[in-house]
Amino acid sequence: MNQGYIRLATGTRTVEISADIFEVARRTAALEKVDIATLLESLVRRHAEYIETLEELAVHTPRFSLDHYNMQRDPGETDEEYEARKSLFR
Repeated sequence: MNQGYIRLATGTRTVEISADIFEVARRTAALEKVDIATLLESLVRRHAEYIETLEELAVHTPRFSLDHYNMQRDPGETDEEYEARKSLFR
């Protein structure tokens, strides 16, 4: 498999990606009017910020729980079907 090699603008690291992904990056960078290294740095930075934001939200968000949820029965549903459907949420 052909590989694309990118030397990042900030210096010392080389990133190896597949040729097809390199081509996607090249076309995307051209559309954005930036070089590939800038595009990749931007994508990594934005993704890291996104993950960090999700982690911060998780700390302040109560865990989801179905403990006090009463599931409605479907018309014509047997007890076994109802229990099987309920078990999907346990």
